[in-house]
Amino acid sequence: MTDLSLFEQIQKYQECNNTALYFENKKISYKEMFHRIYQLINYLRSEGIKHNDVVTVVLPNIPLSIYLFYALNAIGAKQNIIFPLTPIENIKQSMKKMSSSFCILLATQYQDNIQYFNDNNKYFFVNPMFDNSFLLRHIFYLKYKKIKQTNNIRLIDNYVHYREDKNINSHNPKDDSIYLHSGGTTSTPKVIALSDYAINNLANKVNYIIPYSLFGKSMLAVLPLFHGFGLGMGVHAPLANNASVGLMMKFNVKKVIKWINQNKINLIIGVPELYKRLLNDEAFLNSKLNNLEYCFIGGDNVNSSLIERFNLEMKNHRSNCMLLEGYGLTETVTVCSVNTKENFKIGSVGKMLPNIETIILDDNMNVLKNNEIGELYISGDTLMNGYYLDEHSTNNVFVNINNKKYVRTGDLGYIDDDGFIFLKGRKKRMFIISGFNIYPQEIEKLVCSINGIKDASLEMFETPKKHLNLYVIKDNEHVIDESILKQSIIDLLKKKITKYGMPSKIIFIDQFPKTRVGKIDHKAFKDED
Repeated sequence: MTDLSLFEQIQKYQECNNTALYFENKKISYKEMFHRIYQLINYLRSEGIKHNDVVTVVLPNIPLSIYLFYALNAIGAKQNIIFPLTPIENIKQSMKKMSSSFCILLATQYQDNIQYFNDNNKYFFVNPMFDNSFLLRHIFYLKYKKIKQTNNIRLIDNYVHYREDKNINSHNPKDDSIYLHSGGTTSTPKVIALSDYAINNLANKVNYIIPYSLFGKSMLAVLPLFHGFGLGMGVHAPLANNASVGLMMKFNVKKVIKWINQNKINLIIGVPELYKRLLNDEAFLNSKLNNLEYCFIGGDNVNSSLIERFNLEMKNHRSNCMLLEGYGLTETVTVCSVNTKENFKIGSVGKMLPNIETIILDDNMNVLKNNEIGELYISGDTLMNGYYLDEHSTNNVFVNINNKKYVRTGDLGYIDDDGFIFLKGRKKRMFIISGFNIYPQEIEKLVCSINGIKDASLEMFETPKKHLNLYVIKDNEHVIDESILKQSIIDLLKKKITKYGMPSKIIFIDQFPKTRVGKIDHKAFKDED
């Protein structure tokens, strides 16, 4: 039901003894998880957190992050969730912008930033090893024993000494509840306001993607909670469907393989790099792959050859698992279209999920026909409420068409005759050279299909005359001479693309410039030899 809060959506499982969370070597049942949530509700209230307060959360994927997510929601507090490695100055700026007087962050932040905590805000410090082994927990305590509690410096682990508080604050599920931050690859980062209603609607679409009960199944949650894909599909969707979540602070191939062999992972969502690393590990290919059932990929440019290779390996190892590409943006609680085993077309991002629809418009807001390229506009029951304190951007991104509210995505693509969505890249990254439209994502995917190339980014420069540079990162798994790779790129592109899309230079670099949240910063590339 979508008239419930996020907490209420999972509350029906509070007496279940099946596993809710896997973390390191621990199994945490739904019953134990709710016991911790209710203790946290009491503790947080005793520390002054109340309905409509904005609480800034700066944590990795640990059990406490999950307990907090639902405890704060049960209180009716709003959550400003940001990247755990965010510098303390930026955390403070975010708190000020969001009028947040409470911040929950790792104890590792304390010693190097003591001077930042002498204000009227309240800071809760977390031992990330608290739910790990007894030994690791106490080693961490010894290392950070200098943290002394004051009126505004608190050690949140003390919540375990509190009694349960089951008094839940009801709130309108369509109000702002979760604040996430955009990547800011083409403009200033924005704060995206999501509601319980939108996030629950996404969780309720799981049965379309996976047509059976998720009870007893487990999802790997390695994508961070500040990422809408990780929060909505990696954590809330499985817990809202009585499944388990395998929490991982940082992607670890050996640990993933171990959990697959132990049948602790049946479902994975991830970015392309995650699947590349798995496929390049012989131990993964020799693991119990029949324990895997569904793998989903998105969040970055996806090379079709990666999907084909993965699916072939699954088939060769007698696994029914498939790697399925999807598409979404945080403004729609991420996933809005996805391939399924029943409806699959390579190169596409699948069909739209139930109660979500897209139309393709040209620059004059005319609806385009099938197979015509334009900008995607999305409508449905998972739309954000808007951008926090940014009425101009909110009004600019929402469009009313035929009495329906659509969000403009900034992504170019088309719908084929079978209803599958094909992406062509970001609208702002479409280059026009001699009157021809050049779609960088298409070219980058082609280049990444070459053995020995890990990633590619096509950039346009205006001076001395308009030209394209292709920046390439080699795959260290394959030692191939740069001159050979360069010729392979030229040969492939000459066969596949118009001459206007041919790069003037091919430049090998070790890494791409990144924004604060880890996306490629296209503005930071230099036109160099």
